Amino acid sequence: MKNTLVFKISDQNDFSKLNKSQKVTNFIADLSTLENGLHKLLINNFTKFEKYVRANNGSFVIVSNVNFDDNLNIVPTLQEAYDFIDMEEMERQLNI
Repeated sequence: MKNTLVFKISDQNDFSKLNKSQKVTNFIADLSTLENGLHKLLINNFTKFEKYVRANNGSFVIVSNVNFDDNLNIVPTLQEAYDFIDMEEMERQLNI
């Protein structure tokens, strides 16, 4: 998917895929391999990051089987995250 960065949150993150010269507007955080208790520790940072991404006309989606915050976009699979971003991009194009 164009302009989308998927990163898996784990003990050893590799953000080398993030090329600052590319315009990345959409982000997917894959938390599917984390233990349930760790999700809550990330809420505060994700909330701030989500506001930043939205302010720059982008989307931020979290892949997790645990819905740990009603204010964040959380979906159970990576495919649903891509679909969610597709829908938001269409809405932005239509100015909805």
